[in-house]
Amino acid sequence: MGSVAKIGQKGVRSRENGAREATRIAFVLPSMIGGGVERIRLVLMQGFIDRGYEVDLVLSQKDGALIDLVPAGVTIVRLGQERFRNVIGPLRRYMRDRRPDVCIVSLWPLTALSVLARMGLRQAPRLILSDHNILSLQYRGAAATAVRLSLRATYARAEARVGVSRDLARDVARLASLNEAQVEVIHNPTPAHVRADAPPRAAADLWGPRVGKRILSVGTLKSFKNHALLIRAFAQIAATSDATLAILGEGALRDALEQQVRDAGLEGRVLLPGFEIAPRDWYATADLFVLSSDYEGFGNVLVEALHFGLPIVATRCCGGPEEILDGGRCGTLVPVGDANAMAAAMLDALDAPHEPERQRARAVDFSVARAVDAYEALVRRVLA
Repeated sequence: MGSVAKIGQKGVRSRENGAREATRIAFVLPSMIGGGVERIRLVLMQGFIDRGYEVDLVLSQKDGALIDLVPAGVTIVRLGQERFRNVIGPLRRYMRDRRPDVCIVSLWPLTALSVLARMGLRQAPRLILSDHNILSLQYRGAAATAVRLSLRATYARAEARVGVSRDLARDVARLASLNEAQVEVIHNPTPAHVRADAPPRAAADLWGPRVGKRILSVGTLKSFKNHALLIRAFAQIAATSDATLAILGEGALRDALEQQVRDAGLEGRVLLPGFEIAPRDWYATADLFVLSSDYEGFGNVLVEALHFGLPIVATRCCGGPEEILDGGRCGTLVPVGDANAMAAAMLDALDAPHEPERQRARAVDFSVARAVDAYEALVRRVLA
């Protein structure tokens, strides 16, 4: 885990001699919970460390499950603010006293708040604002209004903005009243946790003793992931198939999904193992990967599935899936919310031959090196 800098009343202490030997990049996040954004930031932090940059990880709220995976050489700064509305002052003190050259800030509202925190500083960092979900779909009502107004007030003031897919970049541009060219598209890389050398655990230790095809889905148990749809689709094929479905992830809908499994009589056929810090063993022992989301900012799990050469069934939802799967050439795309189409596609994918090397070749398009190259080029541009 990285080293720690603490914020007190006088802020983070600068180096004793004030020397600046390398460009300092700050990755600013709410926390290091076990989500896709946080996993991607681990990869990028390591990439910048490897290229000789100084790297800070600034957490506004709490540590989270992935904190122990922060690369050596990264300085962790904890702002300690559980409410976003209180983060402006501590973040401003960090910028003033630690003097990062560039802050790469992820996730609204932290993105917008970072612009406010920087205002008026004599030695201000450049800001790269990074969004990872379709904000116009994620928020409703008063929250949607707050998103729109805050983006219009702040995003144009940043030096750069990044969306992780074309759909997401267009959404940000529209909400912020910017031209589409003002929001860069940089795809997420393959997360580090899929690239372990050790052999996977035995399938029976993960999936149980049932012999049959193994279907995997990975994602937080939230409504937009629509795991309820996946369970309905699986129920259609369970009577004529010996398959087992595992949904990795944790979230507010666990109780509802467990009840759905019981009501469908699928105990032992549908597994909800919870959150896995390193789910590579599940990918390595699966026969099919399925994504059932209503929308996705990108879809890191699809890149992970490609890395393991798995056949894929995914909803043709707004966001990254169609982009990642190359328009359907590397997976079957089905309509959003259509359990019948998903069930049919799952059966076809389980029976049809597939080309794992084609899948792995597509995963190379989302390599760590490409992502770090893109962010490094952007950093150099905003500093020029």
